[in-house]
Amino acid sequence: MRILEAEKEPDFISLHVESDDDLWYLHNIISPNDRVKMTVLRRLEKQQDMTRSKETPRKPVTLTISVESVEFQEFSGTLRVLGTVISGSEDALGQHQSFAISPGDTFMLSKADWSDQQRKLFQEGVENKFSDRYYFVVIDDETAFIESLKSYGIQSLGKIDSHKTGKHYASDYSEDKYLREVYDSLARAVPEGSSVIVLGSGFTRDKFVQLAKSFQTKFSFFTFPTARSDEGAIWEFLNTPESEEILKDFRLSGDSRLVEEFLKRLKTTEEATYGYEAVKNAIELGAVEVLAISEEKFRTEQGRELLELADNFGTTVHIISLTGEKGNIVKNFGGYCALLRYKV
Repeated sequence: MRILEAEKEPDFISLHVESDDDLWYLHNIISPNDRVKMTVLRRLEKQQDMTRSKETPRKPVTLTISVESVEFQEFSGTLRVLGTVISGSEDALGQHQSFAISPGDTFMLSKADWSDQQRKLFQEGVENKFSDRYYFVVIDDETAFIESLKSYGIQSLGKIDSHKTGKHYASDYSEDKYLREVYDSLARAVPEGSSVIVLGSGFTRDKFVQLAKSFQTKFSFFTFPTARSDEGAIWEFLNTPESEEILKDFRLSGDSRLVEEFLKRLKTTEEATYGYEAVKNAIELGAVEVLAISEEKFRTEQGRELLELADNFGTTVHIISLTGEKGNIVKNFGGYCALLRYKV
């Protein structure tokens, strides 16, 4: 996400969206009553004209809306911002307008009120702190999965079957052909220079890495054994010391380790608590070391009040993406989980 120089718009920040990771940040930054300005294609005729001509062409028009809601369509590459038009074409004033923001788009944002956490997220997004690209190949002798690691979740890029089993496939199986197909699929889906982490059980994982390295590839490969050989192997890996070393600054990896630490403490030391009232009480006692809050709760008034309280007591706050396994765990605990400095 890049800040562009705005012309004669002192209250607005002009932003260029570079990736769908940026959209996740913006989803948690843009709030109701913010103003968003963007050029869109729109039919400018009044409603009575529309009924007479359904084929009226759309024309580019620059509109400013007062935001009512924001929706991040995960992995589709779109952030939808809905609001009421407050400036632009006179024909559009007072009408509802939806902006579909995708990578490559430029728009302007005006916020009357920034929370501390929103400022931190904005800084993360602008600095591209988590912009390094990591990909996974999870493989055994029957199936391979190619996955992309995002700041907010894991995106599936493809699945390749070996055709080793099944009455129609057994006679056609070739391990070399299967491994080459996986590599070719990886080369098509993943940008050069990316880091590829190969996971899985058995010997197929090592054979694939050996084959991949025999090509003049521009990928950096890491390989680790896992008990699972499906997409769950990625979450298994994210909880290991090896992942902490490789992905120590990656947001989703931090989500995973934080939630695992919360579950561990909940079962053993009791230096953990969850739910709005219990977490609020612990913060007021100065007992909360880290607050993990789901992005869903982060955008609520109740969540903002709790965050202000946490800031007053020097509590570290981590916003957990709802995409994936760890986000669902936090959601099931009410959206508020806390690591404590001592038992409460």
